[in-house]
Amino acid sequence: MQAAERRREITEIVRSSGRVQAAELSSRFSVNAETIRRDLSALEAAGDLQRVHGGAVARATLAAEGRVSNRIAERRDEKIAIARAAAEEIPPFGAIFIEAGSTTGHLAALLPDRGDLLIVTNALQIALALTDLGHSTVMTIGGRVRPASYAEVDTWALERLAGLRFDVAFVGANAIDLAWGLSTPDPAEAAVKAAILASAQKSVLLTDNSKFGLQAACRYGSIEDIDLVVTDSGLSPTVVEEIRALGTEVRLAGG
Repeated sequence: MQAAERRREITEIVRSSGRVQAAELSSRFSVNAETIRRDLSALEAAGDLQRVHGGAVARATLAAEGRVSNRIAERRDEKIAIARAAAEEIPPFGAIFIEAGSTTGHLAALLPDRGDLLIVTNALQIALALTDLGHSTVMTIGGRVRPASYAEVDTWALERLAGLRFDVAFVGANAIDLAWGLSTPDPAEAAVKAAILASAQKSVLLTDNSKFGLQAACRYGSIEDIDLVVTDSGLSPTVVEEIRALGTEVRLAGG
């Protein structure tokens, strides 16, 4: 492995895990400690990480939140492929939850007639799209609607979620860091996201690879709270291995 390729992989490991030990890197890449020290020094100089005693930690990259109406067009092909792969988890009957988000929005457009299915959402545009399909019963949880995400949040939403259980919850993400966890910029959305995960028998996270290695202000869970991550093939194989080592399944769209 060339130094440039090794350093790219080290950067991905640190961004996803938050911290790495030099000895572990030496063993992983079968190089001596001095080589790893040079790698870490070069990456620190480039601003990709921060060296600490015995290894390195990530330079926190905070996730920015754009309006979902704009985000749904970003990485469109990847998001549609992810939604198609996640659609395999839709049960033939029962209750599912589809969270507000750009990638989950693509899932709504792919829902076929799968029998007696109750679909609950906290996104007004998703509820309207599903109602137009006319195949299943659709319900929203109510609450204040955030302009950035169209998500229903606050007390009404939380009270409704406390009395609901879902066979599967399809959720999105603003930021995923294997050390810090799942996070979002808004505290009201963080509370609702945590409640959704608590109400689901199975949680499926739909996200493109750009969300990994990011952090946001409000943490609401860890990757271990997710049963299945559905993402694109651009996610580093090293990160995939680390997620699976934590007990969470990973499915690469198109893979």
